[in-house]
Amino acid sequence: MIVSRESELTKSPVVITVGKINGGVRENIIPEELTMAGTIRTLDVDVRRSVLDRIKLTATKIAESAGATAEVLIESKTPITYNDPALVRKMVPSLEKAAGKENVDQIRWVTGAEDFAYYGSKAPAFFFYLGGMPKGQDPAKAPDHHTPDFYIDDSRLDVGVKAFCNIVFDFTK
Repeated sequence: MIVSRESELTKSPVVITVGKINGGVRENIIPEELTMAGTIRTLDVDVRRSVLDRIKLTATKIAESAGATAEVLIESKTPITYNDPALVRKMVPSLEKAAGKENVDQIRWVTGAEDFAYYGSKAPAFFFYLGGMPKGQDPAKAPDHHTPDFYIDDSRLDVGVKAFCNIVFDFTK
């Protein structure tokens, strides 16, 4: 409901995933307690705050409607991975030198959570992908990260080393 009916997805995406549910000891006994865990991904701080508030309200009211209680604890909040636009403009030529202009694409936002976001909360930063898909593979058919079939072809790690070296040396110019 929160994502499909209460969010403006054309302005800022929202992903709410429940990936773990634990409760009960047998299939025919109603448990006293149930724990759910998952991820919440947004690209906007205000949207994130609103989503967290709505999750708490929704869980509490559903529990109340059944004569129960709900406690919502959101323990870890990885910040939003944000690319500083001025830094990206300055560093894209460094990536193009390393990989070739035809191999550098600027993409729209993605909702993946990334610990790199902590750096960006302290100083201007940008996150970029090096790629590692086997040569000739169709990107649309390549397995996603965090799946059993994901595979990295490390034959072009030299491009990554060049990219990082270029960024370091070009940043000071």
